[in-house]
Amino acid sequence: MSIARRIAELYNVKMNAALDRAEDPRELVDYTYVQLQELLAEVRLGAAEIAAGRSRAELRVSGLRRAADRLGEQAEQAVLAGREDLARQALARRAAILAQVSRLGEQQDALRAQEQKMADAGRRLQEKVDAFGMRKEAIKAAYTAARAQASIAEAFAGISGEVTDAGTAASRAEDEEADLQARAAALDNLLTADAGGGPGPALSDEQLQAQLDQISMRAQVDEELARLSERLTSGAGQGHRSVPHAADLRVEAWAPTREECLAEAARGLAGSFAVVAAARPRRTAERRFIAGSDEDLLVAIIEEVIYRLDADGEIPVAVAVRPTPDGGVVLSMQLAGVGQARITGAVPKAASLHDLRCAPGPAGRWSCGITIDV
Repeated sequence: MSIARRIAELYNVKMNAALDRAEDPRELVDYTYVQLQELLAEVRLGAAEIAAGRSRAELRVSGLRRAADRLGEQAEQAVLAGREDLARQALARRAAILAQVSRLGEQQDALRAQEQKMADAGRRLQEKVDAFGMRKEAIKAAYTAARAQASIAEAFAGISGEVTDAGTAASRAEDEEADLQARAAALDNLLTADAGGGPGPALSDEQLQAQLDQISMRAQVDEELARLSERLTSGAGQGHRSVPHAADLRVEAWAPTREECLAEAARGLAGSFAVVAAARPRRTAERRFIAGSDEDLLVAIIEEVIYRLDADGEIPVAVAVRPTPDGGVVLSMQLAGVGQARITGAVPKAASLHDLRCAPGPAGRWSCGITIDV
């Protein structure tokens, strides 16, 4: 078996083993590149061994040629000395040596041809190694991109499934809404028939239950409305609350007068992110505001509270607002260091001009609302 064939079979065995255990194509191309480099090294080593064998053969031929020349000289000397028997032996040896030289010459030619083939194979393999080295990075990049696209496709497939589920849920909600509307219409028909004094058409069990459910729901609404009216008229004359509003915060306040309502809004802003009950005020600050509208006054007071927090690191512990003769107000705040307060929420950043409200209601009771960026 020739060296080239042995190398080729060894390469095939290694490559088949690599293909069997490779899972990631990127690992496969890296492994293939290493195997090609190892194969190139083995080809070069084989070429070096052939060249060394050819050199040894050339040295052997040179030695045999010298021995043949020496035996020819010795045969001439034996003939001159009358020893034809010795001359015959010398010439026989010389003939044997020349025959060996001829065979070695043929081996030299074969080794020279094999050496040339190995050199050509080494050059071709070197070109393939160089080309594969440039391609493998492109292959790895393409595979990475393909995996990313597959992941994106899977993600979109999951999103599509969620959208389908959402569409199913929306359809179900629409069906339920249609059912509620049908039940409400049936109740209205029942009430209309009762008002007319005449007997209504016979109702199915489902229609009767729908009308009874609607009557129960209206009773619950009336009861809740009564409780709310009682709470509003029993002494809860002023107050405030903070309501989550999308990614922001909504502060709402109410009071008998405009000034008390503005003060409640300032207290509501402070209470939306901190507890100041244990904080001790270190100073009192007053600021006068004149604005074209009550909504502008609300924004100005809220912005003043935020400015004190950002610029001075102070938070209002107590707030009072009093009117001025020109229609403006004076904001009075007892301020404490923000470090004395217990922070419980996101710190306000600015007042939004969207969805402002500051006005009295039909009964003269003031209410205001403002959205805060946090």
